[in-house]
Amino acid sequence: MKFAIPVINGLLSSHWGQTSEFMIIEVNNSKQVVGKETMVVPTHDCHGTPLALAKKGVNVVLAGGMGMGPRSVFEGNGVEVVLGVSESDPEKAVIQYLEHQLEIGDNVCHHDDEANRGHGEWHQQHHGDNN
Repeated sequence: MKFAIPVINGLLSSHWGQTSEFMIIEVNNSKQVVGKETMVVPTHDCHGTPLALAKKGVNVVLAGGMGMGPRSVFEGNGVEVVLGVSESDPEKAVIQYLEHQLEIGDNVCHHDDEANRGHGEWHQQHHGDNN
C-alpha cells in the first residue's frame, strides 16, 4: 500500500497546495515501511499533481487540508483522502493510520467556502493566475 503526504522539510505540510514536495511511503501487509521517496513538483497544480501521484500507485493521501479540486481528482482515481491530519511525522502518521489510531480533525483548508467564494476566485487571489 502506498501513501502520499505533503511535506515541507520532511514534516507534514498543513495545506496540500502550499508545498512542492510529497513523501511517498510504501508499506507491506505486515505494516512495515518498505520504501520511501520524495516527489518534487515544480508548481502548484490542483489536477496534475493528484494524477501523477495516482499513477505512481498511491492508495491513500494523508493531509492537514485540501481543496475540492485535488480531492475530487484523487477520489475520481480511487485514492482515499484523509484530511485533518495533525501528526507531523509522515511515517508515524502512516503507521497510526494502519493501526486505526490516527487522530484527525477538521480540514484545515477552508478556502472553498471562504466568504461564499468559489475555489477559483480564492485560488487566483492566493496562488496567482497560473493554476
